[in-house]
Order: sequence, then structure tokens, then C-alpha cells
Amino acid sequence: MKKLIIALCVVLLANGCNDDKEGVLEKYFVAEIVSFDMNCQTCILKFPNDSITIKHEIGISRNNYYQTVNMAKDTFEISQKVMVKLRNTKDNELSACITLHPSYDYKNVFIIDFKPYE
Repeated sequence: MKKLIIALCVVLLANGCNDDKEGVLEKYFVAEIVSFDMNCQTCILKFPNDSITIKHEIGISRNNYYQTVNMAKDTFEISQKVMVKLRNTKDNELSACITLHPSYDYKNVFIIDFKPYE
């Protein structure tokens, strides 16, 4: 009985600690910074070359704009293009923001990595 419990615990632990890749897009996409969310101090992106792929994989967002949850606006400029690798956000990644400025209902995305557009 003791061996059965240990084996069951090992199986549960092995399956419970997986790297969730669901919603991760495996390639880099060209993104253009169209605006900033002044409440959260993050970038708002559009994907001029891959909007259909992004809509299909990430989801539809108003005006095809997507709000990042982890790209600080201080690092970027409006109209700047960057290469991004992204995924859908998880509930625990969304942070509370101030509400002094207009809010947007764009779909949130998590930027896994970015690099300069070449």
C-alpha cells in the first residue's frame, strides 16, 4: 500500500509541473507600437503583416490593437517597429493600474521576448 501511495504521488508531481506552452506563438512577429496605455505604462501594438495569424492564435481585439502587460512604454517610441514573440496572458499576470487616463478594452498579450526590427 505504501508503494502504491508513493507511486501515485510521483505520477501526480510529474504531471503537475509541466511547462504550459498553450497559446505561445513560436515565431517572432513584426509589431508596431501605435500608442501607450498611460494607466499601466505599457505599449499598445498592432501587427501590420500578421494580423490574421494573430487574430486566429491570440484572439480578436478592437481595431486589431493589442495591449501588452509587460512592455514598459519608457523603452519605446510610437511608430517604432519591433520583433516580438508573444502569448496570451494568464490571470495572475494582469496587474492593477491607475485609472486617471482613458482605458482601452484591447486584448492583453504577454511578450515573451522582443528584439529590434531589421
